[in-house]
Amino acid sequence: MPSYPRFIVDSMLGHVARWLRLLGYDTLYFRKIDDWKLIKISREDDRILITRDLSLYRRARKMGLRAFFVEDPEIDTVLAEVSKRFGVDLEFHRDDTRCPHCNTKLTYTTSIAEIAHRINSAIALRYKEFWFCPTCKRIYWQGTHWKSINQVLEGAKIKKAKLSSKISVTEKKVDFVEVGEKS
Repeated sequence: MPSYPRFIVDSMLGHVARWLRLLGYDTLYFRKIDDWKLIKISREDDRILITRDLSLYRRARKMGLRAFFVEDPEIDTVLAEVSKRFGVDLEFHRDDTRCPHCNTKLTYTTSIAEIAHRINSAIALRYKEFWFCPTCKRIYWQGTHWKSINQVLEGAKIKKAKLSSKISVTEKKVDFVEVGEKS
């Protein structure tokens, strides 16, 4: 399980919290929380603050906290940028995942007996791998939505590769100045 980085996500980005948890990252999310509490938790727990609130981002950075401002809320873009900047692995690992609902580490099982009493019998017969949350008692499996999950992760990997291959404007200016000086 990735122990770092750990995140705290503002109330506008619940979808980002769910995806980071799916990828195994300890990610706090609250539907309603004051900005000062987000900053306090970020500082005390050494968590990266992810936000769509520019003023919150600026306050966090001014205080020396690690923070990331989300300009484009499309999930593949956010995951690509967070992966590039903070080293988030864009692969799903069956033994390293968290409950998208409550952030608890999920328990993996192939034992139908262990979860059959808690799910529909058609699901129990159709799937062989399950994850259950010891805290909120939810059960997960790789159902029909799994194809779209993989598509998002593949899209994020492609966007990350594009971000990594871009040359910044500053680098272009430096190259131009150096060429000009040699003339």
